Amino acid sequence: MKRIINTLLCSIFVLPVLSCQQELIFDVPVNESIVLDLSSGLTKAAHTDVESYVEHLDIFIFESDNNGKPAALATHETVVVNNQKEIVLEAKRSDFVAGDAYLVYLLANSTADFSGIENFSQLNQMKQEDMNLHLTGLDVSGAPQYFLMDAVAKDSDGNSLVVLNDGVPENNTMLNALLARAAAKVVINIAASERITFVDYGISQGSEGGLFYVRNMPYETWVLAETQKAVNLQNVKLRTTVKTDTEYFTWNPGFESGSKKVSLTTYVYPHHWNDESILEKETCAVINLPMDYKVSDSETVAYHNSWYKIPMTDDATFERNNIYVIDILLDRPGASEESEPITLDALSFSITDWTEVTVDVGNETRPSYLQLNTDHVDMYNVNTDDSSLEFASSSPIKSIVLDRAYFINRMGKEVTVNQGIKATADAGLNGGITIFSPFVKEAGVVNQDSHNNVIRYMTFTVTNEDGLTAQFTVHQYPTIYITHEVGHYSYRDDFGGTTYMQMGNPNYSGASWNNNSKTWTYTQNASNSNFFGSKVSNSYRIVNGKPVLQQPASTSYNESGYSIYYAYWERPRSGGNYVMNDDSNVSVFNNPRMYHIHVTATSNEYIVARPRMEDGYTESTTDNTMLVSPSFMIASQLGGTDLGSQNNSVSVEKAKQHCAQYVEVTYDEAGNPVIYDDWRLPTAAEIEIIISHQYDSQAMVEVLNGGQYYCAINPAATGSGDQKYLKNIPNNNLTSNHVRCIRDAY
Repeated sequence: MKRIINTLLCSIFVLPVLSCQQELIFDVPVNESIVLDLSSGLTKAAHTDVESYVEHLDIFIFESDNNGKPAALATHETVVVNNQKEIVLEAKRSDFVAGDAYLVYLLANSTADFSGIENFSQLNQMKQEDMNLHLTGLDVSGAPQYFLMDAVAKDSDGNSLVVLNDGVPENNTMLNALLARAAAKVVINIAASERITFVDYGISQGSEGGLFYVRNMPYETWVLAETQKAVNLQNVKLRTTVKTDTEYFTWNPGFESGSKKVSLTTYVYPHHWNDESILEKETCAVINLPMDYKVSDSETVAYHNSWYKIPMTDDATFERNNIYVIDILLDRPGASEESEPITLDALSFSITDWTEVTVDVGNETRPSYLQLNTDHVDMYNVNTDDSSLEFASSSPIKSIVLDRAYFINRMGKEVTVNQGIKATADAGLNGGITIFSPFVKEAGVVNQDSHNNVIRYMTFTVTNEDGLTAQFTVHQYPTIYITHEVGHYSYRDDFGGTTYMQMGNPNYSGASWNNNSKTWTYTQNASNSNFFGSKVSNSYRIVNGKPVLQQPASTSYNESGYSIYYAYWERPRSGGNYVMNDDSNVSVFNNPRMYHIHVTATSNEYIVARPRMEDGYTESTTDNTMLVSPSFMIASQLGGTDLGSQNNSVSVEKAKQHCAQYVEVTYDEAGNPVIYDDWRLPTAAEIEIIISHQYDSQAMVEVLNGGQYYCAINPAATGSGDQKYLKNIPNNNLTSNHVRCIRDAY
């Protein structure tokens, strides 16, 4: 695919400006004023009176920091241009420090409010929204009249760090800049085959007429191009526009008898939706083209409405200042209902200069296409899905190949699945695709995998006889499925703000409980004498100042490949973060994973419902005993309580307060901390769920490996007093009391 990124060339001579707005002034000496030359690069192509028009400029001049980056704002000026070739500003070079370097940013036609800008960081985060961007230049309510453009000025050597005042009054300061549009242009050309004649059917015949709208149109953008390049374009704001038949849509069979061509010009802001939901993210045009369709030499059928969905690019990306051209040969009628438009495959996609372009609409060959109604299917507690996936194809489906099938096991490893997974397609050019994956155990089915508490991930490729391919993915979920994430370190909210990554005041790392006074005491040196001591995992390393999760190397004695350490946090003399004073390995407690249990259906043993809370604690009532949260996380071994001197000290108040104070920290993919501080005691049924899935499981290791654990209440427990809040762990002869907190996670 051809990729030529066209920039709107505007040669600009720039001198410093003061914050003001003014009209045009001419015949001022160049070395005393700011001169902007906008004469270059303005094309004479169709629409360019709008596309290249500069109505006004916002000029920002920033001081540079020690790294040559823009910092504090030196001055900002808004200058009315009205597409004049030259403008002269009042600011003088002497307004700036001689010899200092500055950075000059230009924004054309912006509607943003820049009144509060004091530094580059603020400008760098500014966005602009244009709800009717697709109709820019038209006399339509809410449509912009001109396009947002930006540039960074450079000196004659191509440097963006520029000296505005060289100390010699008679010298000129001349800077060049290339203005580029923030939007992308899309041109769709449709030619009808000999079977089709467009007809202007009227309302009386139930026709909506020839019109279009844009589905999932990106209508917000960052005002600066360099910001746009650094952000996730999958999160821009999208909207579906209203139906219209503006002059940008040339469908006029009522005036041109036998018209065979349709074109649509529209505009969008940058957007990216690869690996995202097509329905929710894909930007496309939906067009109604009423027609007569020649079925045979003797039969013609009238389609009063004929709806099509047209992809506007073939790589799920729009980049600013590009023009995307789509050429289509139309050889079949569309859908009669707007809600189910027929998806057309373009014969060709191209990206060309944003100038006047004459496009050949393609040849008269049969169009080839292969389209799926979705590229992702979720299967919930079933082995077969025959209703979610449909196809439309220019030729019969030749094959559906399973590219990959795997699950993530309890230690974060990908495990390939090979058993009997397949997909088949109906005969013909349209139909359904059936997916079969023997995931849920069935009577009489042999050789089934035992990993029926994890998500199965599958990828398939569909190929038709024309050689076109399409991919789809499947995620298969059992009734109860378990995922996990790796914790980094733990602490408590009552430790005075001290964490492994920063100093608090006071700085504590251990907590003990006084069963007589029902109060906590704290220490700076966590040890086995504490009920709880802060721990840290060695699973992370610091890269460019950000924590990165390492891939563990499994060992014979430690399947997880990670270790957890007791940590006495102390500040090194050279400053910086806390370090571990005692790095002795913590026995068998080496797994820093927080397991996340998802429960999708009620059973005879539990009821799926979020347990009730009272004063921030899990409610200790019999009615609460059977409740299981539909989605809850278990604190990792970083939150495991110590087997120290308080093993025989029983107090549910201690357990409740500890969970309310407990904090565990992990990191997202960008290296930002994710803090979980909303923990609680589990119900008895939630402990049963954990027990039933922690043995001989691909989904979760043995999490509750102590003798008994606190829960909100356990009516089945024997004994008196606080013993009714303890639940015994089967297959374990230990008598020690432990707390393992959980949290509701949605």
